[in-house]
Amino acid sequence: MPNKNTTRRDSLIIQRILRNDYPSRETLLKYLREHGADIGIRTFQRDIENISSNFDIDITYDRQKQGWTINTETTAEVDKLLYFVRLVAASNVVLHSLKDKHELLKYLSFIPNTVLKGIEHINVLLSAIRARQTVQFAHLNYDTGMTKTYTAEPYLLKEFEGRWYLFAYVRQLAGFRTFGLDRISDLTVSGKKFKREKALEQTADKFDEVYGLVYMPEQQHPPIEKVTLRFSDIMIKHVQALPLHYSQTTKKGIVTLRLIINRELENKLLSYGEHMEVLTPGSLRKRIKQRLTETLQHY
Repeated sequence: MPNKNTTRRDSLIIQRILRNDYPSRETLLKYLREHGADIGIRTFQRDIENISSNFDIDITYDRQKQGWTINTETTAEVDKLLYFVRLVAASNVVLHSLKDKHELLKYLSFIPNTVLKGIEHINVLLSAIRARQTVQFAHLNYDTGMTKTYTAEPYLLKEFEGRWYLFAYVRQLAGFRTFGLDRISDLTVSGKKFKREKALEQTADKFDEVYGLVYMPEQQHPPIEKVTLRFSDIMIKHVQALPLHYSQTTKKGIVTLRLIINRELENKLLSYGEHMEVLTPGSLRKRIKQRLTETLQHY
């Protein structure tokens, strides 16, 4: 019977093969080990057979190129199936029969996206952070479409709106950078130790004091400010159920945050529309009003 461990291995094997570079058995076994799944050849062969039978994925070995491949033309809804496998592997769901997947998918309405992509890197990165070891990886820039290789000192993993990000110090750039795990590939731990310098530790700690991902260490001592917000009766319940920040408190219908104000916070507050009013600080209230005025000019 498939369990969470085998399903996670299936997910890793599928997504590695989908890079379309015909990985060999040795390459796939190494990839599994790097992601905390050390198995033998016989178990690997069973996993390959299970993927083919359980998910109806056309997975074959190309003798000419000496590697594995997935025929995406003969495999129905491969993106949706991979998303489903990741969902199962990332949750506590254990399917007694993966052959039920077609029936199960009828009751799930979703569009495959990158929310679960990259979560296989979490275990490797956490180990590197704890061991204070540098990591190397390729990272795709969505704006330019270019992939660049980085050597970085990992400090923190942060979840934001369902996606995971690495906050790491890049010596070549003399600064911290944020990397989306869904855009990371070819991740390896170099084994080279780095020292967590006190000044850099303090910078990394400040990352928790922002909403979202934009924290510029180049700012000289950005202040942590008290932000008070008034929400409509309808929206206040949603904000209490899904807090904006760990510092959030609510009293008499007024939400209070203590954090570094950034553009992402402004964007989030604007998304509430007529259901939210910024009370303090005055500078943020003025900025929100200015952006709403600029928005109205388009209508």
